[in-house]
Amino acid sequence: MNGMEFLEKYGKNLSDEQRAAILSDTSTVVSAGAGSGKTTVLSLRFARLVIDGKAHADEILTITFTRKAAAEMYERIHMLLEKAAESDE
Repeated sequence: MNGMEFLEKYGKNLSDEQRAAILSDTSTVVSAGAGSGKTTVLSLRFARLVIDGKAHADEILTITFTRKAAAEMYERIHMLLEKAAESDE
């Protein structure tokens, strides 16, 4: 599974702006209001970069403002990477 296949499978209902942020290979800031999908975008972006071999997990810095949001992002990234690995098996 490559990043585009991954995004098609797990990135449904994304706006053009969200999709652009996920597909960016350069440093990207995602800033938006509560409930707008920032955690989804950052989680999908992280997983896509790893899946496409653009970066290793320990080379990506993802920052959020609260511990609760950081825990949620960690869980989502972990789940997405597990699903991607299962798809490749």
